[in-house]
Amino acid sequence: MKKLVISNSHNPYFNIALENHLFNEASEDLCVYLWQNDPCVIVGRNQNLFVECDLHYLEKKGIYPVRRLSGGGAVFQDRGNLCFTIITKEELGNTEENIALVDAALKALGITCEFSGRNDLLVDGRKFSGHAYYVEDGNYMYHGTMMVDVDLEELTRALTPLKLKLESKGIQSVRSRVVNLCEVNPEITIVKLINAFKCVYNYDKIEYINDDALQLPLASQLASKEWLYGESPKFNLQLEKKYDLGNIAVRIFVEDGHISELMISCDSLEVIDFAPAIAHLKGQLFTEDFVWEQIEKCFY
Repeated sequence: MKKLVISNSHNPYFNIALENHLFNEASEDLCVYLWQNDPCVIVGRNQNLFVECDLHYLEKKGIYPVRRLSGGGAVFQDRGNLCFTIITKEELGNTEENIALVDAALKALGITCEFSGRNDLLVDGRKFSGHAYYVEDGNYMYHGTMMVDVDLEELTRALTPLKLKLESKGIQSVRSRVVNLCEVNPEITIVKLINAFKCVYNYDKIEYINDDALQLPLASQLASKEWLYGESPKFNLQLEKKYDLGNIAVRIFVEDGHISELMISCDSLEVIDFAPAIAHLKGQLFTEDFVWEQIEKCFY
């Protein structure tokens, strides 16, 4: 039996939680899952959001920061991107068949592509699709992205971190030259790509899922600050900010997303006691805004 599941939600936390839910319920029957996200930056489990993206820009533009359960690099997604996941049991997982499924859907739209050694699909030497697979407890998933009409300007802005003095032991992404499929064939749309996936198999069942019809506790966990930032690898950074009283520099040591040590210096002629801020910040979950908020209490 072959089943196609399509998410009607565009919330990345729900969609990743639904992928995990389908994965945990994997059977010998094949399940193909298609989904789109609202604008978001998704990083791998072992990556550092502060390194991979401009968090201030994300907040300003309403772009979701997301940390997935599996590894891999940082990617920007919006509704111009189609995500696909193929789920079955481990012994039936077959990379060649999965690539053939994707290739067949693309050929139906007149796209000829090549598979690179880095688990990417390329057209004219440029990447439009990244792939990965994951196995656990006998279950298997093969998933990837398909750039159809992604906002590349937004992608560039979102994946450019602030120029902070930062040292991190986390895994950093390797940037690639990317292309939208609509640049290759202007007639390609997300709807047409979904319909192409529908035609690849004679599915026994097609199911549409709404986020208000299925409660997934994992979605709330993925959206929590502890998961997003508390899982960051150990890193050190220096913040600097100019005030009327002078320049303030803060050296911060972060471990498991929480501030372990910090040192504050200021070139002001006034004597400022930063001890209350230091005492309050130690052990707290690190965010830049929170750090400055506590420091400013010392002189405002």
